[in-house]
Amino acid sequence: MASKKKVNVEVSRGKYVESQNLKQLGFKRLLRSFKFSFDGLKYAYLHEQSLILHVIVMAVIIAFAVGFNITPIQWVITLIMGALILVTELFNTSIEAVVDMVTEEFHPLAKVAKDTASAACFVADLMAAGMWLVVFVPKIISLFR
Repeated sequence: MASKKKVNVEVSRGKYVESQNLKQLGFKRLLRSFKFSFDGLKYAYLHEQSLILHVIVMAVIIAFAVGFNITPIQWVITLIMGALILVTELFNTSIEAVVDMVTEEFHPLAKVAKDTASAACFVADLMAAGMWLVVFVPKIISLFR
């Protein structure tokens, strides 16, 4: 049986991270983390048309949910699917930014990265639309009875 030896590994997070003390524990780090998260949301809101479209769609879906007085479990489904769409859109934005940072020239793998990230958004959109149809179509049909 092989023995397990502890290995000391020094990890450098880069000069900027270390000079700014970005990884020290504490309340200031927590506040900085929130700021960085809001910076990411702000960037996506200002620069990503599809994120704005998804936010508008979510507002419409929430209005329908209020208007149709959906059940608590239907609220859970509605909000989770909306969050899934927004999360995949944010991941898509980050993947596209990293690919653009790495190469400005066309590369087949860069296309694969961007296209599959976009496909993840598309799949999330389809799943959400399907779930919303399950929630709202019976409510709409009941209006005409």
